[in-house]
Amino acid sequence: MRFVGRGVAGSREEILARVEADPPELAWARQVHSARVLAAMPGECGEGDALFTRRSGLALSIVTADCVPVLLAGPEGIAAVHAGWRGIASGVIAAAVAALDAGGGEGAGAGVTAWIGPAIGLCCYEVGEEVAVEVARASAPEVVVPGPAGRPHLDLPGAAWRQLTAAGVGDVRCVVRCTRCDGERLASYRREGKGAGRNLAVIWRLPNS
Repeated sequence: MRFVGRGVAGSREEILARVEADPPELAWARQVHSARVLAAMPGECGEGDALFTRRSGLALSIVTADCVPVLLAGPEGIAAVHAGWRGIASGVIAAAVAALDAGGGEGAGAGVTAWIGPAIGLCCYEVGEEVAVEVARASAPEVVVPGPAGRPHLDLPGAAWRQLTAAGVGDVRCVVRCTRCDGERLASYRREGKGAGRNLAVIWRLPNS
């Protein structure tokens, strides 16, 4: 499992090769802010915002520039999720957790560990009222607080955490770092606009593990 910020440039394969001496094959999706979960294969896997696999030696990757990267590992496989406000509102996290369920009867999140990576924080994520209502409805009212300018501020990582726990994931670990605040290490669309770089999140299972 790796979270890589803006300090490493190049293609996904090049970046992975720089942080891993023996890099695995890599899978990715054309991210569209959906709740679609794709079965991963080497290379591009189609349009969607979460990938899952039961195969060892295949790395799942997503890119973000303020949205929440969520990586999942369980007894039956791994998943990588790109969770923007639209994906959170439409249930992409729960869908990814469900994809890892082997039908054992204990619930989809049983035995799953989740990592929430760097994303825009409550400090910086000002949104419109309609967005705030949708995300609060999909997670909890506490993820929305009044901002200093009177518009809602949204705790997107907090919303992801609440959806993971609601899906039965008991072990949730967070990298508490705001992409907009941390200009030295992380890319942010809110800070840089259309020219923003991307942050890369990758997860894989070692062969025979």
